[in-house]
Amino acid sequence: MIAKHVIDKFKELLCQCELKDIIGIPSSNMTHEQALSLGIPLSDLNSHPVLDLAIDGVDEVDPYMNLVKGRGGLLLREKMIEDCCKKFIVIVDESKLVKHLEVVG
Repeated sequence: MIAKHVIDKFKELLCQCELKDIIGIPSSNMTHEQALSLGIPLSDLNSHPVLDLAIDGVDEVDPYMNLVKGRGGLLLREKMIEDCCKKFIVIVDESKLVKHLEVVG
C-alpha cells in the first residue's frame, strides 16, 4: 500500500524537523489509524476546506497515463479531498501498470 509508505515518510520528516505544521486528512480508515498511531495530527474537511496537497494511488494506469481510480469503497471521500486541494499527486507502482484499462460495466 502506497499510502503507508507516504505516511511513514511524513513521520520521519516530522521527527527530523524537515516538515512542520502539517495536518493530515486521511481518505481511509486504515490511513487514519496509521497516522494516529504515529502521532501525526489529523483533522477533517469541515475544519480545513482548502488543502495544500493531496496524495493518492490509483487502481490502474495504462502506457498513455490514463488512470482508473475508485474501484475501492472510498471514492466519494477521495474525490472530496481531491476537489479541495491546490495540488494533487498520484503515486503508482509497477503493480498498477496495465496494457489496457479494464472496462467495467
